[in-house]
Parts: sequence; structure tokens; C-alpha cells
Amino acid sequence: MGLMDRHAIIEKNATLLLIGSLLVVTVGGIVEIAPLFYLDNTIEKVEGMRPYSPLELVGRNIYVREGCYLCHSQMIRPFRDEVERYGHYSLAAESMYDHPFQWGSKRTGPDLARVGDRYSNVWHVDHLSDPRSVVPESIMPSYGFLKDTPIDVKNFSTHLVANARVGVPYT
Repeated sequence: MGLMDRHAIIEKNATLLLIGSLLVVTVGGIVEIAPLFYLDNTIEKVEGMRPYSPLELVGRNIYVREGCYLCHSQMIRPFRDEVERYGHYSLAAESMYDHPFQWGSKRTGPDLARVGDRYSNVWHVDHLSDPRSVVPESIMPSYGFLKDTPIDVKNFSTHLVANARVGVPYT
């Protein structure tokens, strides 16, 4: 029985073909992905990177809860027009403490990776309360209710513990 005959047996039996395919994909995945967890240089270090403060983490959770990521990305792509508009393109290390990651390609609204430094705090408050007061063509909904919504402080420790479990260096 030659190699081609054995190959035909696998091709004709759906169960054997499925098991063989799963085995090959599993081994290939382990060989390609597992080393990334053990290499120190998988993500380059960026000076000044630190985990989110508890208040920043709450803000990020509001960003996710309100679905802001559906229209905004947090990744400046390495294209000339994006770098001119938003600043230096995003590096993987800048998101090393984001769980889940918020990189994406949806661009209904502008990229938010560096928008915090471009405008004043008053502008941001006005924009969240009534987006069309500062950007007339904006289709963003109003988030004015967030000014009157208290922060849920009893869950701070839960979020910190959850992030520590996935590798964020909280003590």
C-alpha cells in the first residue's frame, strides 16, 4: 500500500479527515503561537508605559460599556495621512495593558488613541454632553447623562484583580 493509497483512505473518510485536519491545525498553532508567550521581545518596550490608574480603568470600562469602540478605534495606522492627522502611529506596547484590546478598523468617528492631548478638558466635556455644539457635522449621540451618573466604586477592586490575572502588574 503506497502513500497515495493511504492518502485516499483519509480523504474518503470524513471522520478521519476531520481528526487529521484538527491535529495538523493544533500542532501548527502550538508551534507558531506558544513561543510568543515565552519571548521577552514579543512586544517592544515603550518609555512611560504604565498600567491604567483605577480611575482610567473605570473610564475605559465606560468606553466599552457605552459601545464607543463600535465607531472609534484606538489605533493610528502607519499611513501618511493618518500620521499627519493623529500623530505617530500606534505601537503594540501602547496597548499592552488593554484587555480586551480595542484596536480595530471602524472609523465612523475619529481615532481616539491621541485625541485626549489635542483638545482642552472643557472641549471634551462639551463634546460628550452635546457633540454637535463643537462639531456640527457629528453623528455621535449625546452622553450628557454621564455627568450625573455616579462611578461604581465598589467594583474597582474587581477590575484590578481581573486585570492582574491577565498579566497587568497591579499589586
